[in-house]
Amino acid sequence: MILPTVISVCLSVLCASVVNSPGRQELRIAAVAGRWNLAWWRYNPAMPRAPLIGLFALLTISVTARLLLQIAATPPYAGLDEGYHVARLAFVRSEARNPTIVEPSVPPYMATNLRGDGLLPSSAELRERWPEVVRARGRRIAVDRPFAASDLKPYVVPNYEAQQPSLYYSAAARLGGGSALRELRSWRLTSAALALVVILCSGALAHRFFGSRGILAAALIASFPTWLTLVLRAGNDALACALAALAIAITASAPRRPLAVACEALAWAGAIAAKLYTWPLAIVVPLFWRYQRGSRARLAVVTLAGVIAAAVTLHDLSSRTRNPLGDFGFDPVVATSAPKPIAYVEMLKIAIASFIWSSGQHGDALKPVAMLLYFGPIVIAIAAAVVMTWSRHGEVARSGGEDARRMIIVAFAAIAAFAIAQLLGAAAFIRQARAAGLSLPLGGKEGWYWYALAPILAGVFLSLVMTRWRLVAVWIVAWDILINECALFHDWAGTSSPAHPSALFRWGPLHAPFSASLDGIGVGPFASQLVLLRSLHVAALIALFSLESVLQQSTSDDHRHTAAQT
Repeated sequence: MILPTVISVCLSVLCASVVNSPGRQELRIAAVAGRWNLAWWRYNPAMPRAPLIGLFALLTISVTARLLLQIAATPPYAGLDEGYHVARLAFVRSEARNPTIVEPSVPPYMATNLRGDGLLPSSAELRERWPEVVRARGRRIAVDRPFAASDLKPYVVPNYEAQQPSLYYSAAARLGGGSALRELRSWRLTSAALALVVILCSGALAHRFFGSRGILAAALIASFPTWLTLVLRAGNDALACALAALAIAITASAPRRPLAVACEALAWAGAIAAKLYTWPLAIVVPLFWRYQRGSRARLAVVTLAGVIAAAVTLHDLSSRTRNPLGDFGFDPVVATSAPKPIAYVEMLKIAIASFIWSSGQHGDALKPVAMLLYFGPIVIAIAAAVVMTWSRHGEVARSGGEDARRMIIVAFAAIAAFAIAQLLGAAAFIRQARAAGLSLPLGGKEGWYWYALAPILAGVFLSLVMTRWRLVAVWIVAWDILINECALFHDWAGTSSPAHPSALFRWGPLHAPFSASLDGIGVGPFASQLVLLRSLHVAALIALFSLESVLQQSTSDDHRHTAAQT
């Protein structure tokens, strides 16, 4: 606890000292050969640039520690279908191509891991049997052994994750190999680097419109457990979310130079090619273009790049799956049973529950009362902040002027577009369920996908909340610790089970924080340093909030002094 605290205090003192230094000249950063002045360093001209760098440095330290903490603690293949994403990566690495949906493509070592009797058993697939497996193996789960030829071939069964676009797998497959543990660690660390990009781009976006408090809002993204589950596994979500966040941040910066417009177009093309749930986010492009009075040439270039990326992706999926979207819900339907009434209420309940907290498929979840306790105050604070910002001219000015209203419009447009896309997906799975005689569709109820909107939702709504009620940040981080250190980490350590539910969680009993031992279970690295990583996360977060308060006070004092002189 002492070491990260000392580091953060030193950083805070160093950054705070910069506030009163005479060197408040503008910081210019040249990028590549085009001498493009990066847009996010020109935000909020009232704030000195050097302290702004200090804020982003503390943001990076805090978020990096939080991401490494989650990776260190997570056992093998614990995320949403992570084992099947790894199986596809292994196939692409060996065959230098992406598999079809019907051909066998799961290598033997992953087939045994997914059954639970391999070298690295999947905690997600074992579900309620996970605690007994941990005990039976003497808490030695994360075992490293080099691959043998028999581990890799022949392929055993088809892989349903062949439904995904090819971009991520073609790019990341070469990071694998050596051993199951080493490749899983490499892919997760790659996801962590991409997750950091999401938060830095979110901070850049929020700071542009809401000042330094937007950086605080971005830091809180890493304390939402479902977002961590989505982006920190081996899979294509981290790349899709990172490219989408980068594209949104560049679009919001109103690029005008050819190099900047080219970067914007490439970012959107990459996001669209990475995963289909990024497509609705493109609604922000015409909105920002209209507000910025951008050139028609810029809109045409970005649109063309997106259309080409979509066409290439649809062609790829058409050649490997049963429909151009790849999604099973859109496969041809053959009725095999009499239709049953669809459990719409149950679908909605699952979507809400998996949005609030989804830790993977192992079965633990917050109980309804815990969901209300956790997310109720956050939703109330966001709703109040939006209403106050929209309805009062003075509040609008306080939150960033007319830009705040425009960003609220952008946020709700993105939510509406994403909701329509999710409803279409749900309708497709409902069609499949009717044909199969099921009351609960297999898909269309995944609440975790909504965290692809994190740069916009946090960049707008949490920024508005941070303008007024910073105690909400304490609430979010406290629940992050409660969910992970008191519950989830103990689920992974094999010391809780559904046989002993607590008042808040379906698995229990509830444990004291920072008492889970995941050394030998978590894939890591740093599985034995969980308390140190959490201490560094919290200490850097406190330093970030403290420095931002000092900077706000300094800026206010400068404004008052200037007003008094005039």
